Amino acid sequence: MYSRRTTLWFLGISLLVVLGLAIVVTRPFLYPVAAATVLAVVFNPVHQRILAWTKGRVGLASLLSTLALLFLFGIPILILIMVTANEAVNAAQYLSRKSASEGGLTGFLTGLAESVLRFFGRWIDLSKYDFTSAITSNVQKAGVWVVGSGATILGGLARMVVNGLITLIIVFFFFRDGKQWVRGATNAIPLSHEQAERLINNISDTIVANVYGILSVGVVQGVLTGVALAIVGISSPLLLGVGAGFASVVPVVGAGLVWLPAALYLIFSGAVWKGVFVLIWGTVVISSADNVVRPWVVSGRVELHPLILLFFILGGVQAFGFMGLFIGPVIASVLTVLFQMFRDDLSRETGPQGV
Repeated sequence: MYSRRTTLWFLGISLLVVLGLAIVVTRPFLYPVAAATVLAVVFNPVHQRILAWTKGRVGLASLLSTLALLFLFGIPILILIMVTANEAVNAAQYLSRKSASEGGLTGFLTGLAESVLRFFGRWIDLSKYDFTSAITSNVQKAGVWVVGSGATILGGLARMVVNGLITLIIVFFFFRDGKQWVRGATNAIPLSHEQAERLINNISDTIVANVYGILSVGVVQGVLTGVALAIVGISSPLLLGVGAGFASVVPVVGAGLVWLPAALYLIFSGAVWKGVFVLIWGTVVISSADNVVRPWVVSGRVELHPLILLFFILGGVQAFGFMGLFIGPVIASVLTVLFQMFRDDLSRETGPQGV
């Protein structure tokens, strides 16, 4: 007969081994699970209303909530793709006409580079560099890369569609069984009911606040970028505005990935004042929108210093990719709450001794 200690050691080691194998097996689904968690938490209030409307029929309410998410995201994304594709075609036609009038794409890029060189040539001697050969070589390499990356792009789109469907399936089960899973996790955590509830509520509030902050900043910066580019007459301002909205999630640089190249293009192509306007607008208005909109949206939900939040967002993106935008702030918030609970328990333990 084995001793209890031996049995516990065997069970503990077996649990760790099987848990490691489970992580390896389920690792391809970690992104859909993380995305489904974010969606389920953010849209839980809507799901609760649908649950009340269906008079507590959990399965039907979960199905309706999942379908609502599908239509809420699917139809706008489809419309956005169609509009963006149309803008992309117009932009491609414009570049094709522009490059054709200047001797093809290589000639167009060479002419653009020459205007840049003339601008900097006022202060720097660049005559000893053969930029024309470099541009020709890189255009040829870019053409080969575009042809070769077609299959990769199609494969990425297919994976995105599959992950989207898996995410919706997971969201359905989160809506249907999430309350029981949260209750089971709360009972399994060696904390008091109040502490466990505080921890879970903190995670939920952090996710909701971060999603609202990201969406609001993306919309505002996208609109501001599109308006500025439309004012100066750049082609396809809607496409570039949408791109700026998506680029706003990139830490530090954000929508500057769109408006800064546009401003430089205007400056080097001769429209100096238009480029200066976009540059000032982007630096003063678009970049400042993050500092104004995000605190206003997330105020009252998350209490983290902006510098700490920035570090955890950057580290989260480096460690987990796009989902790090959500995982990083959650880790920072959970760390803060655990430290506060530890400090409170420690003060209760040492308090009577100090009297």
